[in-house]
Amino acid sequence: MTTQAATLRAVALSAAQAGADAIRVAAGAGLVVTAKGPLGTDVVTSADLAAEDAIRTVLRTARPDDAVQAEESGEEAGESGLRWVVDPLDGTVNFSRGSDRYAVSVAVRADDDALFAPARAAAVVRPATGEHWSVGHDDPSAPTRTRAWASDPREAVLAFAVPHDPQTRSAAYVRLAQVAPRVLDLRNTGSSVCDLVAVALGEVDAFVSFDPAPWDVAAGVALVEAAGGVCRVRSTAAGGSVLVVGARGVVDAVQSGLW
Repeated sequence: MTTQAATLRAVALSAAQAGADAIRVAAGAGLVVTAKGPLGTDVVTSADLAAEDAIRTVLRTARPDDAVQAEESGEEAGESGLRWVVDPLDGTVNFSRGSDRYAVSVAVRADDDALFAPARAAAVVRPATGEHWSVGHDDPSAPTRTRAWASDPREAVLAFAVPHDPQTRSAAYVRLAQVAPRVLDLRNTGSSVCDLVAVALGEVDAFVSFDPAPWDVAAGVALVEAAGGVCRVRSTAAGGSVLVVGARGVVDAVQSGLW
């Protein structure tokens, strides 16, 4: 691994851990939960905001010339050619209801126009369990899979995420209905990052997301690719996108039912 890759990986993990610490503190102080988005169908908590502030502080200190794209506070321009993509708390509904299936996600990629450009480094931390994973470009290490991915799609478990908007969510379920007969089972757990970690670890075989934001998937996709998986993205006629990540054979088999 190059010196820059090692540095970026260390910063990503440090920032994600700072976000996880902020979530624990905010949860202990009593959560404030509010609706967000044009339809009020998404939620944000005081822990999301505290985590994002903590992550930005680490990035501003360690990498002041880099751009930042964060879920809650938006874009901050940079001059270095690198962009940090931050999801301070993925799985907010789970978190607000007492589930431990949520995570902090931090990735860095080239600051260009490619919506899902490959990450140079990435880190994911699960505050509830203390588990963490990180990867860097040219880093030969990867999350250790607990089992081999399914080679036959009919034996594969497919995790998925759908949009909050009711209309686009309905369209996503129509597409999933075309895929369901081709796989063993489907899972929707409420956290894209945790699902992508599960793919990297071999707990499920692939993940599909409809209209994901970059922060939803940037770090998780990096973990899956480091573990040997593939990523496919296709634009839809409605102007959105469908992303499929995981075992090559499973990804190839389900693509035709999605686009």
